[in-house]
Amino acid sequence: MTGANYFAPMMKRASQDPHLAQALKILRMKAGKSLKEIEPSVGVTRQAVSRWENETATFPEEKVPLYLRAIGKTQADLDKEIIGLSEDGPTYSGPGAYSDFAALLKHQVTDESMSPWVEPGEWVWYQHGLHPRRSEGCVLELVDGTLLVRLYLREKDGFVFLQRINPESVEQYLHSDVKAIHKVKVRGN
Repeated sequence: MTGANYFAPMMKRASQDPHLAQALKILRMKAGKSLKEIEPSVGVTRQAVSRWENETATFPEEKVPLYLRAIGKTQADLDKEIIGLSEDGPTYSGPGAYSDFAALLKHQVTDESMSPWVEPGEWVWYQHGLHPRRSEGCVLELVDGTLLVRLYLREKDGFVFLQRINPESVEQYLHSDVKAIHKVKVRGN
């Protein structure tokens, strides 16, 4: 079995993760490797790798194992880094989880639209004015005062696009109906 075949099932999952490029860049920096050093092993120019890491180009699945080998890291290292960056990873809401916890606003979830990410009765703490990145949890504040917890997707053509988990669907709201979008910093009880 070749290295590419061995990594194929794992890479398919990892390559679809929105944190893949960021996780790989962090691993490279932890390994103390420059783009110039890994360029020959990955088989592309350092400019191409830089575009992948900065998410201006998609990281090709077949290059991920070569990249990991070039920086001396494993799939397990990558998975651990992705989990650490992911909103879906383990959450911790104890002392020290967020240094300015008192400044966060909280909202109690009342429906099942985001189960299992956050269950009815659980709380989300969000930072007023901090905009979420793609696939991060957010509190959508509508002009009528309604607060909705969703995953942020994008804004385009006068609409805000959000993901609902249960049932899985994409929702769109007119910008004129949206007062603000706030990033969820902590969730749980």
